[in-house]
Amino acid sequence: MPSQHPDPSVLRLIVSVSVLEPAIHFYRDVLGLELRDRRGEFAWLVTRDNVEVMLHERSTTPSDTSVAVGFAVDDLSAIVEAWKTEGGIVVDEPMWRPWGETMAVIRDVDGHLVCLSTR
Repeated sequence: MPSQHPDPSVLRLIVSVSVLEPAIHFYRDVLGLELRDRRGEFAWLVTRDNVEVMLHERSTTPSDTSVAVGFAVDDLSAIVEAWKTEGGIVVDEPMWRPWGETMAVIRDVDGHLVCLSTR
């Protein structure tokens, strides 16, 4: 059966966060996303390739068995070290993966898994 919606694209990633300011710090200052707007319980950031990451301040329950967001970064080791210096949790240190990239897994301020890979 042919798809009714061929060639979808990613509009945005929505991340539920318990407190907006620390989450903005993580996604803007640690990962390097650009903060475009903030209104009420929402903040809109964008990646270098203009994928929108919307932070929504509300009740959240992180899970290691749900969706994890993955970002390509320029200096993987520096980001991981900076996050550890701030007391952030590193689940997996940077290492070569069988699918052909170096990747680390960290937790954001709410405990969500965030995968970081080299560009």
